[in-house]
Amino acid sequence: METVVHVENGQYLGQTRFAKDLLSESLALSVKEVRGVAGVEKIKIHRSKDSDHLNVDVNLIVSTGDAVADVAYRVQEAVLNTATQFTKSKIDKVNIYVRGAKYGASSKQK
Repeated sequence: METVVHVENGQYLGQTRFAKDLLSESLALSVKEVRGVAGVEKIKIHRSKDSDHLNVDVNLIVSTGDAVADVAYRVQEAVLNTATQFTKSKIDKVNIYVRGAKYGASSKQK
């Protein structure tokens, strides 16, 4: 279980618990919707060494026809939006690892 503690202005407001894989599955769904992504191999979420913030590593396959840098940027934005809405935690880094390209894969129009 992953636990998120809610504190506002020094006042404890409670906590939220969710299954550990739930966040990575939600991130994978949002990444798959990004134009230029042909597949998601793995998403790893870990805490920063210096803080309680999250770091996210995304391993993906891109489709041909889109610039890799543009796809990576769109994936980072999708991960930041989904993770922030899901956990309300601060995200320090979203690392994108392009593990391959799929030829003939149609890009989603988004």
